[in-house]
Amino acid sequence: MEKFGGGGWARGGFSRRAIRWTQAALVCLVLLSVGIGGCRRATPTPKSLSSSFVSPFIFDAALGPNRYHIDGYLVRSPAPGRLPAVLILNAGQGDAARCVKTHGNLAMTLDMQVACISIPGYGHSSGPSRLVGPQAVAAAREALNLLKARSDVDPKRIAVWGIGDGAVAAGLLMDRDPGTRNVILQSGAYDMVRLWPEAPLVAKLKMLHQVWPSHRVLRERSVIENLPARLNCKVLIIHGARDHRAPLSQAQRLADALKARGAHVSTHYFPTADHDLGANAVKAASEFLRQAFAGSGADVPS
Repeated sequence: MEKFGGGGWARGGFSRRAIRWTQAALVCLVLLSVGIGGCRRATPTPKSLSSSFVSPFIFDAALGPNRYHIDGYLVRSPAPGRLPAVLILNAGQGDAARCVKTHGNLAMTLDMQVACISIPGYGHSSGPSRLVGPQAVAAAREALNLLKARSDVDPKRIAVWGIGDGAVAAGLLMDRDPGTRNVILQSGAYDMVRLWPEAPLVAKLKMLHQVWPSHRVLRERSVIENLPARLNCKVLIIHGARDHRAPLSQAQRLADALKARGAHVSTHYFPTADHDLGANAVKAASEFLRQAFAGSGADVPS
């Protein structure tokens, strides 16, 4: 048989390179068919987390007749006593295992317990995302209750840190849970009613994929629309000025609305950053948490 296309075919049939590619493709198909997930990056498991202080933080959250299985991890500080804790609501930044790898070191550097969960529809948590929605708030509230009940956590010193869509869940939790006194909101969209007409086409398609954006639905998921008349809390808003998923104006409008209601608000806007803030966010959040819990209560031996 004649060669064709520079060696793609060879005498006697396929070339050795073509045969090797065919064999590799068949192996992938076999592995995928039995659910091993061949030819894909392996999903992190607790065994892949090296710290002996990391343990699963897995639970079910109920909303009416529906139950959502929430995936998460807890990083315990080696310091003794009942310590402060931070609950990180992860969404769109990988799964909870990746969240722990990125933020878990805070347990050592700040002497606090660090819990990372994926809200419903993200990571390995069950349920639909539905543009955040009430199921995400229910999951966050249940996670807070579990943290408060732990013997190694001071229930009066707990912060909530929401990232991406997790920031929307954290903002809505702040609206509905007066006990949430320290909140970090990173790269979120807080005024869904205004975001819809302003959003680029790609963002609108993503929203449509999750939920039909009626005015009622957008108001239910808008942090600004649901703020109480008065707020007694400390809030850090972190945002990138070049964020195309959630424009900077969303963060600025929320900061103004929170200040008008009595909240103590600090902001970090990074002029060259997009949606993923990386180490900049960790540094700003660490300083906020250090100041929020400084002198707010002595450790009580467990």
